[in-house]
Amino acid sequence: MANIGYVGLGTMGGQMVNRFLEKGHSVTGYNRTRSKAQWLIDKGLKFADSPRAVAASTEFVTIERTKSVEAATARGESANFSPLSMSHWALERVRL
Repeated sequence: MANIGYVGLGTMGGQMVNRFLEKGHSVTGYNRTRSKAQWLIDKGLKFADSPRAVAASTEFVTIERTKSVEAATARGESANFSPLSMSHWALERVRL
């Protein structure tokens, strides 16, 4: 099974992670508001303290471009992703 990282656990991200967990994958995730991810934690999600922690502990990361990512960038944490090769990042969704 894959070791998946997910940043942004809102409506879409949460459902994607739920499917990964149901299929037996290991998922580490980050969301700006931990309480909104509690239902996923209860299902086996490993909650990380930051996007960097997600990336450091998984094979690849999917990012939902939402307030979670924007908040990290606003705090000057955009460098959280820079040490990792671009092949580590699977997908970035941009909401238009």
